[in-house]
Amino acid sequence: MRKWIVIVIVAVVLVVVLVLAFARAAKNRARAKEFAERREPTVAVEVTRPHLGTIEETRKFLGTVVSTDQATVYSKIAGKVVELPAKSGKRVGRGATIAVIDYDQPGMKFRYYYAYAPIPGEITEVLVDVGDMVTPATPLAVVVKPESVKIETSVPAETLALMSRDRPVKIHAQGHGGEALEGEIIHLPRSLSPESHLATVEIKPKGDLSKLRAGMFAEVEVPIARHEGAVLIPPQALRREAAGTAVYVVADDVVRRRAVETGLAREDAVEITSGLEGTEEVIVYANDDLDDGLRVSKKVPFEPHDK
Repeated sequence: MRKWIVIVIVAVVLVVVLVLAFARAAKNRARAKEFAERREPTVAVEVTRPHLGTIEETRKFLGTVVSTDQATVYSKIAGKVVELPAKSGKRVGRGATIAVIDYDQPGMKFRYYYAYAPIPGEITEVLVDVGDMVTPATPLAVVVKPESVKIETSVPAETLALMSRDRPVKIHAQGHGGEALEGEIIHLPRSLSPESHLATVEIKPKGDLSKLRAGMFAEVEVPIARHEGAVLIPPQALRREAAGTAVYVVADDVVRRRAVETGLAREDAVEITSGLEGTEEVIVYANDDLDDGLRVSKKVPFEPHDK
C-alpha cells in the first residue's frame, strides 16, 4: 500500500514540475517575442484608400491675344498733323476724330482734313505725332474691337495629335486677375510650320473679354486626355525607385511594396492603371524610409498638407 502511495506522490510531483516547466517556457517565449517586437524596425504612417474618379491631363503653352476685328486709320490727303485727339488706350466710336491734317497744297489755307475711326473700338497704337508730315500711305493709328479677339499659341506635333475641338480650353490672361476664362479651339492646323516645326492653334475665349487686349500674353491650358472611373491616389504616395514605380500599402500592420503602372496625372492625383485593386490602404507619408516587411507602429488617415 505504501508503495502505491509513494508512486502516486512521485507522479503528482513530476506532473507539477512538468506543468511549471512548460508555463515558464511559454512565459519566456512570450517575453522573447515581446523583446523581439520592440527591437523590430517600425514606422509611423499616414494612409489613404484609392478612389474612383475622373482625371484630365493638360499641358500649358504661352499664347498671344490677337484681334480679329481691327482697322488702321489713314489720311486721304497729304499734309501736316495739326491735332491728334487719338490716345493709346482710348475708346472711340465709329466716326470719332483720330487726327486733323492741314492740307499741304499751295493756296489752300486753313483747310483741314479729318481722319475718322472707321469702326468703334479701342485705340491700341498711335503711329504719328503732331507736326509730322503724312501721306495717304502713312498709317495714323490702329483701332481694335476689344471683344473681337482670339488666342494664338504654338504647340509641338505630339500635343497637336492629342488635341480635340470638343474639349474646352482654359485661358489665364495677363491683366485678367486670377480668374480663368474658358475657350474653344477654332482652328487646328494639319501641318507644322517648316521654320519652327510647331503648329499655330487658334482659340476663341468666352465670357467677359473686356480686359483682354491685343498683344497681351496668355497662358493656355490644353486638355489632351480624359479618363472616367480611374483609380486615383495622391501623387505623394508614388515612389519612383531604381526597381521601378511603386507604392507601399499596409497589410495586417505590415508595410508591403506594390509595383504599379501609372496613367494620367494632375497636380493633386495620379492614375494607377495596374498594381492596385482600389481597396488597399496606401501609404502617403511615413516618418522614415519605407521597406517591404516593416511593421507599422502608428497609422493615421492622410489629410492633404504640405511637408
